[in-house]
Amino acid sequence: MVRKPYNSANPMRNALIALTIICAIGGMLNPQMVLSEDPPYTISINVPLVSVDFSVIDSKGKPVTDVNRYDFDIFDNGERRAMQSFTPVRNPYNLVLLLDCSESTRERMNLLIATLARLADQTATNDRIAIAVFGTGIQVLRDWDGKETSVNTVEDPMCHGTNFYAAMDWAQKKLREASGRRGVVVFTDGRESEIARKQVTVDNVKVRRIVTPEEDGEFQKVLKSAREAGASFYFVAVDTDLNPGSSYGGPIEDLQQIRARMTRMAEATGGSVVFPNEPREVAEFFVQISHDLAISYNTSFTPVQIKDGKVHKIEIRPRGEEGYRVRQSRSAYIVN
Repeated sequence: MVRKPYNSANPMRNALIALTIICAIGGMLNPQMVLSEDPPYTISINVPLVSVDFSVIDSKGKPVTDVNRYDFDIFDNGERRAMQSFTPVRNPYNLVLLLDCSESTRERMNLLIATLARLADQTATNDRIAIAVFGTGIQVLRDWDGKETSVNTVEDPMCHGTNFYAAMDWAQKKLREASGRRGVVVFTDGRESEIARKQVTVDNVKVRRIVTPEEDGEFQKVLKSAREAGASFYFVAVDTDLNPGSSYGGPIEDLQQIRARMTRMAEATGGSVVFPNEPREVAEFFVQISHDLAISYNTSFTPVQIKDGKVHKIEIRPRGEEGYRVRQSRSAYIVN
């Protein structure tokens, strides 16, 4: 793993720490990877190496960050070339952080503070982060340009319910404003106020239960949009059936269906979910998120030494892993 040194002068990190402190005192919040691909570029005949950045995802869209030079072959117009170098590199990324401000999440203030603090630890100077709270609506706290606003989540009626699906849809649309590597981190219990239910019979009593993710048409729309957006969704999931809070959160069957929605979205977009009970459990999760979004690879090879003016196709192929897909920063070059 490529680890960056601590940098106290990092303005993004300092802004997140400031937001964490505000949260702690209860003021503002109450207790596919895609590399841009260039067109064929022109090199002179005396250029010794052609350099290519690339990233790798598996069959589920999850970033692959533990490979080495022996896991790939590089081809120039279909002819294998010797790989001259192979280096993991850290790239800036764009992240939307969504914080659920509904009443049901307020007793998890310690985990929210840990979420912000760990995110600050993993943020580099060139990373861009937009932060928003959501309930029945969305309020941006920090935009891409660093402009900040505040909201009193105790008094704001927006925080007296949760439009979870609309918030997920907003996040993936927000990321359209950013280019490069992108991801969404959501601190939430995943409860949608208007979630679909159906009547079932339990012990001869008719009750209304939350439908499965597959039966929920609105969720399927959001899932499809998230998958097409090319951004990974990561969830810090609280008060689920796996880490219930102190207050009653509903029947276990409903909690399982709510959790299933977060798990489905994470799996479909190459992200992941953590179900923390203690703040320390959030730390490792954010290390992995930063690694997933920031780490790619650089390799190089010796180009043809003939001034032919033709387009030479570059292709990096994984060895022995049929499910792996490679995204390259450039796909061709021309020798002039």
